[in-house]
Amino acid sequence: MTGQRVVVLVSEDISDVYFANQLVKRANVVGVVVEGQHSAGEPILSKGIRYIRNPKLISGRVKEGLYGKKDRELAYRINYEGFGEDGVRLDAGAGIKVIRTEGVRAINAPEYVEEIKGLKPDVIAVCGTSILKKEIIAIPPRGVVNLHGGLAQWYRGVWTTLWAVYNREPEYVGATVHFISEGVDDGDVIYQGRPVISEDDNQETLYVKVVKLGIELLLKALSEIEDGTVKRHPLTRKGTLYLGRQVTPEVVRKTWKTVREGAIRDYLKSPASKKKIDIFEYDGRR
Repeated sequence: MTGQRVVVLVSEDISDVYFANQLVKRANVVGVVVEGQHSAGEPILSKGIRYIRNPKLISGRVKEGLYGKKDRELAYRINYEGFGEDGVRLDAGAGIKVIRTEGVRAINAPEYVEEIKGLKPDVIAVCGTSILKKEIIAIPPRGVVNLHGGLAQWYRGVWTTLWAVYNREPEYVGATVHFISEGVDDGDVIYQGRPVISEDDNQETLYVKVVKLGIELLLKALSEIEDGTVKRHPLTRKGTLYLGRQVTPEVVRKTWKTVREGAIRDYLKSPASKKKIDIFEYDGRR
């Protein structure tokens, strides 16, 4: 991929910054837009990573949020070890324009739409932003491609890896790369994949695996968009839509409890771990 102009849209969360850095390294990225999604201060996960580097700062400095102290620190550690420095700091390099939105979830504001237009993208790659409106979707002639951290036939929306574990359905942990429509995670699918699950996995380690797998699938999709061989698969079945407000501290605690009680181990020993899931997998043509 050398000629196709790619603009990347992400949030400031660690997994999304990691996503942007991988595309910067391996695609012709001409611009990165980082959407602020928090009303004030540092994103809690980024703050947690800073505290992992200096454990003395942890006590009394990070708000409880959705996690209890023990699980919060474990989640920070898993994400930092999984995504590393590429998740902590965006390294766009010379010649790549970086735009940081101001306000909360403002990426669809007219001024940012105009800035994205000015970058003249052939295609836009997305991970973790607010729902994009038609003004952005219409900009690139080759479409807007999203990495969704779930199998959209079963799980749409946010925190989908956590919900699959919460519901004791690890077989539906996976990544979907799809063209964005005006709906939520329901555009035409390009590729899907499921990570290898180990007995010691939990919702956090699985999420790291899903993101890394999804990036590989998205890069394959970008290559095929560039050479005109990309295939689109309409999503004929739409999975349950999970919204951010549904993820309460009780849900998070129950998910960790489910894992500690052996939900992943039980899944790996069950017939569900061996059954065929009908997804749009990469077939190895390239």
